[in-house]
Amino acid sequence: MSEPHKVILGDGQVTLYHGDCREVMPTLGAVDAVVTDPPYCSGGFSEAGKQAAKGMGLRSETIRDQGWFINDNMTTAGLCWLMGHVAGWARRSLKRGGTFTAFTDWRMAGQLAPAIEAAGLRHQNLIVWAKPSAGLGSGFRAQHELALHFSNGTPEYHSASHGNVITAGRVSSGQRLHQTEKPLELITAILETVAGDGATILDPFMGSGTTGVAVVREGRRFIGIEIDERYFDIACRRIDDELSRPRLALEPVTQPVQTSLLEAAE
Repeated sequence: MSEPHKVILGDGQVTLYHGDCREVMPTLGAVDAVVTDPPYCSGGFSEAGKQAAKGMGLRSETIRDQGWFINDNMTTAGLCWLMGHVAGWARRSLKRGGTFTAFTDWRMAGQLAPAIEAAGLRHQNLIVWAKPSAGLGSGFRAQHELALHFSNGTPEYHSASHGNVITAGRVSSGQRLHQTEKPLELITAILETVAGDGATILDPFMGSGTTGVAVVREGRRFIGIEIDERYFDIACRRIDDELSRPRLALEPVTQPVQTSLLEAAE
């Protein structure tokens, strides 16, 4: 892949990278928290099972065009390898007491937790995203997703308003900009707990930018990384639009609203 491209928004409040997190993360400075939604590999396939599975796209044009870990195409071992490295780079950037929260599927939670913990992070909790209604299908239909929560040493929290079960509705199919997009209220609840005033939050798998929008809305600083050009462009627009919104609760009504401009830094 070519050299990562950097975009700075909001007078430096937001820094976005179009590139591979494996290349970008080792170059970053200190952050207070990582909140991310990595590719799930939710089927929990072995390499042999992945190749035998129908519809997984291993030999399709999609795989050749998009890469081996886009759109849920990794095996269990591949995702554990990737997230172990991501957790290691995150630990080097995380301030003491900072936290690392990664969404996952129930099939992958038991595999991913040891891989992330092996990077030197302390496993603190399991967050449950409870959805108001069950999904499609039969039997015990899916009504929740999980987020693994770790810390760099003794964690520093900034709110006691939320338990480890957070109820929030799905993003409707008509409004969804990414296939696994999380609702803003869910991300906001996590941010309120892990990020204090002036905090910098990193998302190595930014997708369509929901975490960035929530971070900006909370008045924090954000670093986002996304490898897919289409989603990177969507994230840039969403976050820039959020930066341009009036902050009536934070700014005097007489203060002019600043419109952020995209500045590409080489």
